[in-house]
Amino acid sequence: MDIKTLKERLEKPFSDEELEFRVGATNSDKTKGLALAYVQARAIQNRLDETVGLNNWRVSYKEITGGFIATLEIRIDSEWIAKEDGSGVTDYESIKGGISCAFKRVASVWGIGRYLYEVESRWYPIEQKGKSYIFKDTPTLNLSKNISDEIKDDLSKDEKAKRIEITFGKYKGKTLGDILKENKDYLVYLIANSKDTKIVNACKYIMKNEAA
Repeated sequence: MDIKTLKERLEKPFSDEELEFRVGATNSDKTKGLALAYVQARAIQNRLDETVGLNNWRVSYKEITGGFIATLEIRIDSEWIAKEDGSGVTDYESIKGGISCAFKRVASVWGIGRYLYEVESRWYPIEQKGKSYIFKDTPTLNLSKNISDEIKDDLSKDEKAKRIEITFGKYKGKTLGDILKENKDYLVYLIANSKDTKIVNACKYIMKNEAA
């Protein structure tokens, strides 16, 4: 298999059946949540098995302070090529979750599921379940990257980023704009430690504008 074909097969979008969604940011009255798409580690493992074969990929992990580094190797033309990425431990099943997140991140370095970090997320009705929120209806993926009509308004990108509300930690219930005023260093912490790509990108955008 040539490199171009390998790249295309690894980067192929996942089927709707393989996609799952979790609630990212919520609006102020907790009636809608931002749907963040992801796939389970099993889907990535299946992609690797189907694309390069069972004996042509391997993954290893190295524990670091607060998380894990994953090394994903693929054998190409009899040579093992390795790429690395990492993740911190997670709030739920910290070790298992940290390993799983590290695997997903290093898979994206190879192009597997990378598009999921780039698509435009949409807002969907949510309801509370225990201490968290779930979607009332199953979200769908928006591959067009167009901003959905329900969140189109006159706000600048910076203002939209600042209106994102945090649903965890000591600033739970506050927006990134509020946190910026109270403790700018916490945005730096979120950039380094948050598993929510949308929040990380919003924090990066806000900090970039603050430094300009």
